[in-house]
Amino acid sequence: MARTTRRLPRRALATLGTGLFGLGVAVGSYGAVVSLLIDRGVAPDAAGFGMTLFLLMQGVAALPADRLTRVVSVPRACAAGFALTALGALVGGWATLPAALASRALLGVGQGVAFVASMKYVGRRVPDRTATAQGLLGALFTLGFAVGLASAPGLLERVGPVVPAVGAAALIGGGALGTVTLPDVRTDAPVPMGAYLAPLRTPTGLVLGLGNMATFGFLMVAGTWYPGVLRGAGVPVTATLVGFSLATVAGRAVGGRLSERVGDRRTVLVSFVGSVVVLALLALALRMGTPWLLAATIVGTGLGFGVPFGPLFALAFSELADDAGVTLVAMILVGNVGAVVYPWLLGRTLLDTDSFALGFVAMAATVLAVALLWLSAIGTDAPTVTRPVSE
Repeated sequence: MARTTRRLPRRALATLGTGLFGLGVAVGSYGAVVSLLIDRGVAPDAAGFGMTLFLLMQGVAALPADRLTRVVSVPRACAAGFALTALGALVGGWATLPAALASRALLGVGQGVAFVASMKYVGRRVPDRTATAQGLLGALFTLGFAVGLASAPGLLERVGPVVPAVGAAALIGGGALGTVTLPDVRTDAPVPMGAYLAPLRTPTGLVLGLGNMATFGFLMVAGTWYPGVLRGAGVPVTATLVGFSLATVAGRAVGGRLSERVGDRRTVLVSFVGSVVVLALLALALRMGTPWLLAATIVGTGLGFGVPFGPLFALAFSELADDAGVTLVAMILVGNVGAVVYPWLLGRTLLDTDSFALGFVAMAATVLAVALLWLSAIGTDAPTVTRPVSE
């Protein structure tokens, strides 16, 4: 007898997606806030440290977030994460260094909770369509990030930081209120703490986590500094940021199509090599002062960060652990903690060399190292058949 495929839970996706979209807007707008802080006399490395805090706090929060979803209602855990991020977005409206750092820390903790809880929730609701449902939620966060990144510079210039902060908080708050009303799902049984370390003891687990660093982590780094990179560079800032943002969102779809043709492993490796090339060319464009090359490479990095995201998590869910929470914790912990130094590093290189070029060289070298580790530990074999997470 044919197995019936469950319909996607539209209300849950709309509700959770609204909160994640607003969260993306709040996170993506930080690049414009960094530029504003620097204009007010804040050192670039100190301003960039806000995104370091965001990545660190999200990574640290992932494990407690998974434990929380095992002892309380998953929708309520997710709503609590959204509430923290809404508060973080509001605090960011002050646009002072202490407020910016506090805002990023709250956003990091809140996203750590909301992301884990929302992904586990849809996995429970439609276990046979987990990848599709999780992909839609991830795409909505990425779309929000793109909107925040592209729109924030102009908005801050016209209306100041308060209105965008309130708008992002309102979207997140709407998601939080709707999430509380969602039907509950069966929670996972608690697992021993050692279970979270198991994926990190294998080369495959570590390299998959580092792959997340080179995609999601470096997307956050780029979003922090691209508005500053483009200021005075002789290119249309808004158009270039929109191009980068659209390329990042489109990369999710491109990655899915590529993985169907050549497999998850090869798709990820090819995208890493492409990222190395465009990041190196971006550094060269900054060094040579070539506006058209700068704009083209910034847009190109959007594809580099977006294409491997879906195949990476597909491989993680098929190779790391049967428990979705354990897999998510491993990927977020390695990916975020690995990336924490780079937002500060780019600010420091700007302060020391009056250019971002060296920082992007460091990013290119890092992605190259991850690609070599990937080739050694995971390879480019014909695609393994990935399975949905068993929830």
